Amino acid sequence: MAEGRTVTCSRCGDEGPGLARPPLSGDVGRQVYEQVCQTCWSEWFEQQITVINHYGLTPAVPEDRRQLYEVMREFLALKNE
Repeated sequence: MAEGRTVTCSRCGDEGPGLARPPLSGDVGRQVYEQVCQTCWSEWFEQQITVINHYGLTPAVPEDRRQLYEVMREFLALKNE
């Protein structure tokens, strides 16, 4: 996967540096990789702790992980494919 690439970010709308590799497995990781800039991913990475604590989520539990990913998709304004 190309380093130094740019993306037009789904969240901020700016063109900026993309991630070096998908941060998650599967389709959701691919979407983040293709649609989110490094800055907005960093903001989500910080925000997810608050979300996990607020909802009492355990990311290892599939149902909790789905809920976390849904909030992440909203936060990052990911487009459904």
